[in-house]
Amino acid sequence: MKIIKNVGIILVLLIVLSPTAFAYLDAGTGSIIIQALIAGIVGSLFAIKLFWNKIKNLFSKIFKKK
Repeated sequence: MKIIKNVGIILVLLIVLSPTAFAYLDAGTGSIIIQALIAGIVGSLFAIKLFWNKIKNLFSKIFKKK
């Protein structure tokens, strides 16, 4: 666990202390990011729809009135 913590700290420091990058994002990058977000949302909704009965049964067992 200590190794993972140390690696995480090193990665954060490398990202924070990195030099300025002189780069740009073209117009296509924004649309790819938006497509990825929409695909993630739609995929999550589809997974919930697919397993809705199992999810509903799980919560009904947890919060069942006695």
